[in-house]
Amino acid sequence: MRLFQFDHTKYGFHFEMDLHRFEDNPAIYFEPELHTVNFFEIMFIREGVGVAYTNENRIELNPGTILFASPNQIKQCDFEKETISGFHLIFKPEFLESLYQDKSFVYKLPYFYNYSFSPHMIIAANDYVPLNTGLNEMLSEITTFRFNSPDIIRSLLYSILLRLDRLFREFHQIGDNLGNENLLVRFKIAMEEHIGNNLNCSQYADLLSVHRNELNKKVKMYTGYTAMELLHNRKVLEIKYRLLRSEQSIAEIAYDFHFSDPNNLSRFFKKATGMSPVSYRQKLQNDSLR
Repeated sequence: MRLFQFDHTKYGFHFEMDLHRFEDNPAIYFEPELHTVNFFEIMFIREGVGVAYTNENRIELNPGTILFASPNQIKQCDFEKETISGFHLIFKPEFLESLYQDKSFVYKLPYFYNYSFSPHMIIAANDYVPLNTGLNEMLSEITTFRFNSPDIIRSLLYSILLRLDRLFREFHQIGDNLGNENLLVRFKIAMEEHIGNNLNCSQYADLLSVHRNELNKKVKMYTGYTAMELLHNRKVLEIKYRLLRSEQSIAEIAYDFHFSDPNNLSRFFKKATGMSPVSYRQKLQNDSLR
């Protein structure tokens, strides 16, 4: 499986975001085989025909489809390239942090590090207009780069991400205060930092200096899932990633996640996905999420 890594030096200097129109060179951005990325990615599909696969989500393209991906998500794009129009936006979180000094910002956005909802939405044509304007302004700053272009681009990106936040909540009927719940944000950050350590919910609660019941209450209130369910979803994603990206045996993965034996890992994984780890790995080796 191919890993797309961010090219910091594409423009001859260190720059941690990029933006293109699909119409200019679609072959660069549509990978029909399984792949993953080490950056944040948003595809704005104004028009197009095809199907996207992100982890286990099958997303059929419609006019106004917007697709989101966080680092290490397993993806596949089965698109008819000549039909696609819109924008392809990628960035590293450091690009925003250098101006806004808020390392938690991307964790507040419900479409990134998302364990609960399909990583897409469909927006109306009138909602696309301000996004299109902002994206074109960003593209103009990139192509006519000046000394203060990075800060202008950061401001435009920040505004676009907040507009997308509002639209994503409306599309998936998520409460407005979900992303602003500090405990939930801290829990998501902790999961990303410690998922390889296989902490349980009580240990996460201790790490966050709250009682486990309080953690469950707040997470359930703002996501509809218990803390344990979110943690299980995140753990399944990590196991999938290791099955695909590493040469570890099932036993080695089970050991890393502190399962008492590989059969327990298999039962946990099959309950969540309907497939055994061996079958899932074989499916991925055929380069398909279809």
